[in-house]
Amino acid sequence: MENLARHENRPSDAARPFPAALSSMIAADGSISITVPLAKFLASSRDSRDLRSAVKSTRPALIADIAHFLCISHGRQPGIVDHAATKIVDDEARGWLLAATQGFSIERAYLTQLTVAAGPIARQQGQEKITAVLTNQAKSFAMLATSDRNGCAAGSAIAFVLDWQNTRPLIDECALSLGIEPPKCGLPSQAESTALADILSQESAKQRAMTFGVQQMLAQQRGLWQLIAARHTEMTQAHG
Repeated sequence: MENLARHENRPSDAARPFPAALSSMIAADGSISITVPLAKFLASSRDSRDLRSAVKSTRPALIADIAHFLCISHGRQPGIVDHAATKIVDDEARGWLLAATQGFSIERAYLTQLTVAAGPIARQQGQEKITAVLTNQAKSFAMLATSDRNGCAAGSAIAFVLDWQNTRPLIDECALSLGIEPPKCGLPSQAESTALADILSQESAKQRAMTFGVQQMLAQQRGLWQLIAARHTEMTQAHG
C-alpha cells in the first residue's frame, strides 16, 4: 500500500476549478483502470460453458478476494464516510453526508452478502503479510477521514464515494456471478459530489487540504485494488 505522503498537484490541475481537477484526479489516480479489466474478465467468463480449468479456479478466487478484501476494508461501521461526518461541520454538507452515510449502509450490507456467498479466499504464499497490510490500510483510511486538517476529511470522503461508484460495476459483476441481484446504489450522484466539492473548496487553504485528502484516499483505494489484481495475476500464472 502507498504511504500517506504528500503528492504534488499536477501543474495542469492547479489552474483548473476544483471540480474539474477533482474529476481529473479520480480518472487518472482512481481505481477504475484496475477494476475495468477485472470486470471484463468476470463478464466474459460468466456465461461460458467451456471454461478452461485455469479460469474455473481463478474466477471464484477473484470473486472471493474482492468480496473479502472490500468487506475487511469497508464493511465495518464506522467507515470512511461515518468518520468524515464527525469532522465536516459545513452546513452545506449535511444533506450530502446524510445521503452518503445512509447509502453506504446499503453498500456495507451488500458486501456482507457477497462475502458469505463467495466462500473463503484461496490462501496464497504470504497470506499473513496480506492480512497485516489490510489491517494497516484500514487504519490509514480512518486516519484520513478523521484528520483535523480542515478539508482533508471532506476530500477523502468525496473521493471515496466517487471512486466507489466507478468500481461498483465490478462489484455488481461479482454479485451476478453469485446469483445475487445487485441493489441500487444509494450514494450521492457524481454531480452532487462534485457540486459539494466546489462549495467547500472556495478557500485556498481548505482546497489544498481537500486535494491532499483526495490524493491520499485514491492512493489507498487504488493500492487495495492493486493487491487484488496482483493476487489474480499470480493465480492465473500458477494455473497457466
